[in-house]
Amino acid sequence: MAFYQHHNENPYYSRNIFIESVFIDEKNHVDFIEQFVKNVCNFSSQYGSSYSISYTAHNLIGSPRIFPNYGDFPQAFVMRTYGLWWDKAPSKSIDYMPQNNSNVVGQDYIDIEYYEAVYPIRVSIYETFNPGSVIRIWAQGSDQWFQLWSGPPQIVRPVSRIFSPPLKMCYTKIKMIRLEFNHSLLDYYTELDAVLLIGTSELVFPKDQTYKCLTDLLMSTIPICNEDIHNLTANCQFAHMDIDNLKNTLHEHCVIYKSNILENFQLSKLIPQLEQFYYYVPTLKEGYNSMQQFLLKEYSKFIEDIQFSSDESKKLPCGNFSVLPIEVIQRILKYLDLKSLCYMSRVNRYFNNLAQDPLLFTSLNLKPYWNIIDKRLFEFLTPRYKYLRKLDLSWSCRFSNIEIVKFINTCGSFLTHLRLRCSRNITDIVVLEISRTCKNLKELDLGGCSVSDRGLLYLANLQFLERLDLYRNYVTTFTLCEIVRSNPRLRYLLIANIQGEVDIGNVSEELRRHCPNLESVDFWKAHVFTSRYLIELSECKNLREVNFGWCGYTTGDGESFRYFLSSCQYLEKIFLPCFRGLTDRDLKALASCKYLKQLDLVGALSLTADTCHTFFMRCPELEMIDLSYCDNISDHFIEQWRQMYPRVAIKKTKH
Repeated sequence: MAFYQHHNENPYYSRNIFIESVFIDEKNHVDFIEQFVKNVCNFSSQYGSSYSISYTAHNLIGSPRIFPNYGDFPQAFVMRTYGLWWDKAPSKSIDYMPQNNSNVVGQDYIDIEYYEAVYPIRVSIYETFNPGSVIRIWAQGSDQWFQLWSGPPQIVRPVSRIFSPPLKMCYTKIKMIRLEFNHSLLDYYTELDAVLLIGTSELVFPKDQTYKCLTDLLMSTIPICNEDIHNLTANCQFAHMDIDNLKNTLHEHCVIYKSNILENFQLSKLIPQLEQFYYYVPTLKEGYNSMQQFLLKEYSKFIEDIQFSSDESKKLPCGNFSVLPIEVIQRILKYLDLKSLCYMSRVNRYFNNLAQDPLLFTSLNLKPYWNIIDKRLFEFLTPRYKYLRKLDLSWSCRFSNIEIVKFINTCGSFLTHLRLRCSRNITDIVVLEISRTCKNLKELDLGGCSVSDRGLLYLANLQFLERLDLYRNYVTTFTLCEIVRSNPRLRYLLIANIQGEVDIGNVSEELRRHCPNLESVDFWKAHVFTSRYLIELSECKNLREVNFGWCGYTTGDGESFRYFLSSCQYLEKIFLPCFRGLTDRDLKALASCKYLKQLDLVGALSLTADTCHTFFMRCPELEMIDLSYCDNISDHFIEQWRQMYPRVAIKKTKH
């Protein structure tokens, strides 16, 4: 019958969105909407600069420009890390409460928006270099985030691919997606070209109830590639053919779900936010089994620290948790994650009292719960936080600046470590409250928060900062110098990709004068570099890590560079990608760094093979070197060195 065919009289099509109506009976039709990214709303990191279009997050907007080509292209979206190298650097970040993390930790994310809200049936990610780092896909609908898919990072063939994992059922329309990444298995930077969202205008179910959602139905019609088991479009030549076939047979296999009951259920205010939090808690049986395994493996270690007499230990009955000394119980509970503590508090009054002990909450990692943290969760947790020392609220997006100000005012007086990386609504007023309340703060991460220069100036009221990360914030020379002067204990200053006109020379001078314990500086893409910077930093004798990547052209005075290397003898990590103006003789001075472990020389045009060989000979602790786009270093030398020095990971890529 004609009404079962595609309704193609007036399909809407543009380069970035295609809408096709498919009739399911004489009166009802479903729009299948295929669309590429309209806007990038937020992201945790990018290799490129905000002043450039190369390697930036906004390259994900629109249809593919690179695919099916494979390789390093500046038109792609690239993040700043890969592998485990950043976890081995002196400035590595250590989780406060690692038991809260899932088996696979999210290291980066990007939030992308589309033109039309749809019920999603497929998300296709165009990976054009070193694929395999996508681990979770989230969708935002009705101001809530839902997980559409999760899986481990993958080691796959070095070819471009369209990655389309099987999605869970989503009962509400969405137009915002978050991709989450883990780069630990990557051999080099991953690159993404585009992200396609395919969905329907109506909620569609399979008629056959053995299939829970359209994804299950689609999976039954396509072979799964053994090399890419998480991917429904492993064969790029026939990508989305299963969806085209579904359109042709929609009336046979599917029905439209007209009721809005399910969507209203998602929006219902009858479900308290605390219950949402419990939703993410494992089952009681799972928690019980974990506790049993924990006691079997770890209890003996704890019991050695408690001085029982032999007679007392013989009298202790087996299996009665309440007879254990409170010190033992507290040490056991410190190893439980926040989910388990919440469930434990619902067992009985005794367990509830134990689970609310403020000493269990001196360190708290809330980053894994970024999608559910809001005002009510703050209210639930606040009574437990009076001794809070370390707090990670990175990536959180559902609380207002007023709510976080109230929380810091109530629970922040003892804070020594605070991470708010890429948290929305971190405004000047929040930083003001931090400067007033958190007087003992040693670490502060405001990376990606876009606080104004005026707000950052409040940080000059702090005096004990040892680590400060202002990645992608707008800041001026004056503000940075004021912060440095006020915090003489500063050891790690991370100001990569900052906005505004900053004279790094003045900042370096203040670091030399006031921060004798400085160990790490990250000036990645922080404007033009001159010899003065190096001369000033040469007096920071304890430097272990420097990142001068993409800082523009030097004055050509290699003498100051060589002096810097001879003065800072403890350097372990040196990143100099596209650090222009240095001769081969200047670069050879890097061999004097006997503790050198990581070296990035991307784009060092004057570097010769002889100088490279000197690094391998004189730097016995060298573990990684990046020689990409070094024109004088041939692939022949790379293969030869890889055989001669297997301890060193030698990176080399080109277009």
